[in-house]
Amino acid sequence: MARFAHLALLAFALGLLPGIALAGEAFVPSWIKNDPAAKTVAIEIVADWNQVERYRRDNIRTDIIDFNGYWGGNLTIVVPAEWSVEIEFINGSSSFRHSLMVTRVYAQSEMPVKLTAEDAIWGVYTDPPEGIKINERRQLNFVAQQAGNYFLACARQTHLMDGHWIGFEVRDSIEQAVAIIDENKFPQEQPPGRP
Repeated sequence: MARFAHLALLAFALGLLPGIALAGEAFVPSWIKNDPAAKTVAIEIVADWNQVERYRRDNIRTDIIDFNGYWGGNLTIVVPAEWSVEIEFINGSSSFRHSLMVTRVYAQSEMPVKLTAEDAIWGVYTDPPEGIKINERRQLNFVAQQAGNYFLACARQTHLMDGHWIGFEVRDSIEQAVAIIDENKFPQEQPPGRP
């Protein structure tokens, strides 16, 4: 809870929140830019965003691979239905290829070893699906066509199974895109996600 309170205070100080949010409450991080008049949202997602911080803290490489510091469903991005979504995806890893794909929700027991282009919802995936090179960027543009729950996942072999995914929800009757942290899935010993 302390981690989220710190994140919320930082976001509030930057003018990103109308008030201080609590764990599980929607907030707008620095990497989500809403344009309600145009019904568009720009989202920047960096793979392995916290890799350097984890190494600095523990002096070891970890098996955690993340998007903006979040993984395994401990963050959900919620966007309004029928909005245009522009995702700037950056592979921030110092050692691995990564990709980004909108997929259906998978139970842990049914997660495939790797995802293919055919697994992409609305045809949204980085090309090639097995991952872009270190420090490369790709832009994904699509319309959030149908309300429901999805994953933003890395399609590379075993990465989905290893937790390289976050939630992605398309929701009717909301006024802007937001993020929601699930503190129950965010271990306290880990560095905070990207504010």
